[in-house]
Amino acid sequence: MDGIRAVRSPGSTLKPLLYATAFDQGLLTPKSVVYDVPSNFMGFEPENFDRQFHGKVTIEYALANSLNVPAVQVLQQMGASALVEKLKKAQFQTIQKQSGKLGLSMILGGCGVTLEELTTLFASFANQGQFNKAYFLKNPDFHNATELVSEEASFLITQILTQVARPDLPNNYAYTYRLPRIAWKTGTSFGKKDAWSIGYNAHYTVGVWVGNFSGEGVPELNGANTATPLLFEIFNTIDYNAAAQWFSPPDGLATRQVCAETGLLPDEFCTHTLPDYYLPGVSSTRRCTHKKRVWLDLKRQMSYCPYCKPDEGSVETWVANDPPELIHWYETRHIAYERIPPHNPACTRVAGTTHRLNITFPVDGASYRLSRQEKNQLSLNVQVGNDVKKVYWYLNDQLIQTADPTQAVFCQPPAGTVKISCVDDQGRHTDIRVKVSYE
Repeated sequence: MDGIRAVRSPGSTLKPLLYATAFDQGLLTPKSVVYDVPSNFMGFEPENFDRQFHGKVTIEYALANSLNVPAVQVLQQMGASALVEKLKKAQFQTIQKQSGKLGLSMILGGCGVTLEELTTLFASFANQGQFNKAYFLKNPDFHNATELVSEEASFLITQILTQVARPDLPNNYAYTYRLPRIAWKTGTSFGKKDAWSIGYNAHYTVGVWVGNFSGEGVPELNGANTATPLLFEIFNTIDYNAAAQWFSPPDGLATRQVCAETGLLPDEFCTHTLPDYYLPGVSSTRRCTHKKRVWLDLKRQMSYCPYCKPDEGSVETWVANDPPELIHWYETRHIAYERIPPHNPACTRVAGTTHRLNITFPVDGASYRLSRQEKNQLSLNVQVGNDVKKVYWYLNDQLIQTADPTQAVFCQPPAGTVKISCVDDQGRHTDIRVKVSYE
């Protein structure tokens, strides 16, 4: 078996290229905040390796800790085709053949790669984003390098992958002389069939794969504790006591202050800022929106919008403007968060509807087969804004239940195409359609 060129699942090892591409597109910076919460991507519900979720996290935390939901979110925002094109440029042969079938799962290992391809990809980060196909020293076949990602994005990825405060540091390696100064990324494929650890410094790039050539999985197999100790041993053998050369920030990078809550440029309500790298002229210049202005009665028991705010007897303040998916996670985990008091019941017009309802289940456009004998029911779940206290569920425009936003509602829809609607107590609504059949 040619273990270097055998096609295998990459696990999480493609995430650095994903985030480098997002940096170059101006979508993200290292301190950009994303939400690691249970999410449904058209029926695809990724989980983290530790089966835990972490709520608000920065991009650098998401990559250093190899979180799955943020990676899928970013790939969905960017478009899977953008990552596929990058991998084609890096001459991933199997991905070129699979390109028409690849979707969001590719970032978690749902594609085919080789050890040679992955190692050459990581060498691009060590070479300021320049890709050059590997060749044998005895039979040189050198080609001109091409830019895979920018020098700036490569440096940012290197900074993140050099962190040692991360879960894929092997057991018993923290604070030991055996830890080389390298940037590295681990990966473990589904079914524990492949353990990866790819690392680089200014002198070498090393790729390690561990697994059975038969393809049989091993429950104990993982990149951190199986492949990475070998990676460290190799670096300590081939580059021990070498000159302490490291990567310097390129001239195209700059720093700016961003809001710690979102990683966006601070607005008037942002009280905590921190420095962040960015690419001038490329990175987003959006302003922070983690707070919104509301008016409360003097007892702070009721909120007003600009249309129903009284001339006297109200106080203006800023409140949390968390998205529905984060609020839903807070609610289900019983995590305290800043709540907006109920809206003025006498209001006939609601403004500031920044957060729409998001029906997370069932999935819009999906088909469901239920059993009449077992009396199966369909579960209905929705994510809502901070100001919502009640939601109303409709089946083919008929009200079936009033519920709390986090309450699971069950229904037995008729066969055929079914319209499911949800309306909140602010008058906002959303519709989906699913196909239902019975056996």
